[in-house]
Amino acid sequence: MELPQISWIDLPGVVNMRDLGGKPTSAGKVTRHGAVLRTDNLQDLPPESVRRIVDDFGVTDVVDLRTPVERRGTGDGPLKAESLTFHELTLYPEQADEKGIPDDRDEEPDRLPWEDEQVLADRSAHSHEEHLANHYLGYLSQRPDNVLKALRAIAHAPGSVLVHCAAGKDRTGTICAMALTEVGVARDAVVADYDATNERIELVFQRLANTPTYADEMAGQTVADQTTPAETMRMLLASLDELYGDGPDGGVRAWLRRQGWNEQDSAALHRKLLGADNKTEENR
Repeated sequence: MELPQISWIDLPGVVNMRDLGGKPTSAGKVTRHGAVLRTDNLQDLPPESVRRIVDDFGVTDVVDLRTPVERRGTGDGPLKAESLTFHELTLYPEQADEKGIPDDRDEEPDRLPWEDEQVLADRSAHSHEEHLANHYLGYLSQRPDNVLKALRAIAHAPGSVLVHCAAGKDRTGTICAMALTEVGVARDAVVADYDATNERIELVFQRLANTPTYADEMAGQTVADQTTPAETMRMLLASLDELYGDGPDGGVRAWLRRQGWNEQDSAALHRKLLGADNKTEENR
């Protein structure tokens, strides 16, 4: 399969914004441009970027995956002055003192299903890819409620949706990968969208390191520590297949339904990403 070009949006104030449009599904459809955008933090948007987001892109809803600590540290961004709906949905425990920047020195929140106790005991450290995949599994195990709310916010928004965290790569990448997978986007295209952040990773790293809220988290890390290798997303999706089955009704789809995601939600997400003529049968 020929992978689609990444639809970058070069907007002053952000460094990692792109459109989820143009992704092929296994049934031969393609995701709509302009329906869902993903990005890094929105705190530094100048007025002209705010106007483009609201007036040109038609954004009505913002899914903010940052923690309360991050939001307090950075304060309200310029979009808060607009008549938009904000869904503030941390993927960590509500009272956790977290700033959402994965670090290979962190403790693992979970383990991949193929790792038995002996493997864990014999290995002193995970690879970067394994660490990140475990970290993302932690989002699902710690905050399944907010993962579901984030996907419902995307599905049911009246206009375009902007999904973001601090860097626009880990939390944002996980939520976007689950949305794309649920509507039947081919796995290689899902992985390629996640991996695309590496094209902007130096800019992402510099922006975080120069932001007071995240400067301490970035101290001692390198650009390589913050990369998003394609294998990470393959591991995450494979782990869900391993846990919930790898057929059309397994993996991400099965996990979502165990949390209460229903056919109305699925139909709404299909309409959002694929258009009015696409039904939930798309990924069957």
